[in-house]
Formats: sequence, structure tokens, C-alpha cells
Amino acid sequence: MANGEGENPALQPTIPAARVTPVAAVWHTVLFVAILLGFALLQGQPQLVKGGHLPSRMILYLSTVAYEFILLGYVWLLGLRRYKVTLGEIIGGKWLRWRDFWRDVGIAILFWIVVGAMLVVLSLSLHFSGMEAAKFLLPQTSLELTVFLVLVCSAGFCEEVIFRGYLQRQFTAWTGNVPAGVALQGLVFGAAHLYQGGKAVIVISVYGAMFGILAAMRKSLRPGIMQHTAQDAMSGIAGMFLTKYKYLQIIKF
Repeated sequence: MANGEGENPALQPTIPAARVTPVAAVWHTVLFVAILLGFALLQGQPQLVKGGHLPSRMILYLSTVAYEFILLGYVWLLGLRRYKVTLGEIIGGKWLRWRDFWRDVGIAILFWIVVGAMLVVLSLSLHFSGMEAAKFLLPQTSLELTVFLVLVCSAGFCEEVIFRGYLQRQFTAWTGNVPAGVALQGLVFGAAHLYQGGKAVIVISVYGAMFGILAAMRKSLRPGIMQHTAQDAMSGIAGMFLTKYKYLQIIKF
């Protein structure tokens, strides 16, 4: 019948659900993960924790900024551009009005509270403290703090684009499953911190997965970039003043 009455619903045409598509070639992602893991293994935990044979903080900050943007350049120039995918598409969630911006600020703050509580519980459960490794990285002077803030802004943007944008999209496309994409990028994110030890990998993998959940729910990296940057910045600023006034020595985590 013209109006479709009496027809079998099973024979009606269906509109396929939108499927997440890859944003780079398989070789590109495999090589990228190999680079991340190789670099993490080369760094070595003992040197970082003990602070031995390490360059100055300024050199370490600047070299890390360069490393972050080299990784982002690899993802963008050799991966996304070849698939005609823009960084804007990966980031998502355009701000069309001030209300959009403040909404993401609010989401970032709420997410910060949830993440902070979860990380405390997980760290206590595993008897893990990253303070020994972090002490050396804390800025000690105003100049170091300035460069440190450049570092955390670079890391907040680059890492969210790389892990929650590029890798999560790739893994989701390959598996056809969003939770799998979230979990896999989280594992790679944690494994990229192998130099901090096995417990750190577990904690940071969960941390990365939580960012992945936020990105998937919001379809935007913007709240995650905000929270990631703000948390690292506040950690550095607080750590600098606690160290300066000798409080860090008496605080137990």
C-alpha cells in the first residue's frame, strides 16, 4: 500500500547507525604506540625517582614540551591530514556562545572532584605515592614556574588530542566499541608512564580511562583539556610553595 499500512516492519528499510571511522592508517598507530612505549622504557624509573644523571629542570621542561609537540605533529601531519580529518573535528564541542564555555568549565570542575576522589582511593588501595618522582619535577624559581606552566599547557592540550582524540577514535573504530576504545587508550596512556613503575601504570591507566569516558560522553575534548591543564598547573604551583616552606617534607600521601 502507498502509505505502508499492512507491510511487514522487518522489510522496512533501516538507516544504519553512524559508525566511527579510523583517522589514520594502521601502520601509523602501531608505530606511534611503539614509539611511546620505547621512549617510556628508555627513560627508566630509577633515574627519575633518585634524580640521578638528570638534566636541569629547565632542560627537562623544554625537552618535554618539544616531545609533546613532536608527537602531536606526527599524529596531525602523518595521520589526520592524510585522512582529511582536522584537529577541530578531533577536539569537538565548539563554543558558539559564552554559555558553552562556562558549561565546560563547570563540567571540568565537577570532573576534577570525581577524579581527585577516585585517584586518592586508588592510590591508597595500592599504597602508591608518586611524590618521590614528582619532587624533582617541581619548579623552584619564578622562571622555572613560568616554563613549567608552558609545559602543563602543552601537555594538557597535546595529550588529550593524542590519547582521548586520536587513539580513542582509532581504537573505537577498530573494535566497533566505545568502551573498548576508552579502555585501550587508557592502557596506552598508562603504559607511556612505565618509567614510574607498575603501580603508577595502573593508576594512570584508570586516570586516562576517566578522561576517555568524559570525552565520549561530551563528544568533546575541551573539558578534559581544561581539567588536565588546571590540575597539573595547580600541582606544580602548590608543590613549589610547599617545598619552599618545607611543608612537603611533613605531608604524607
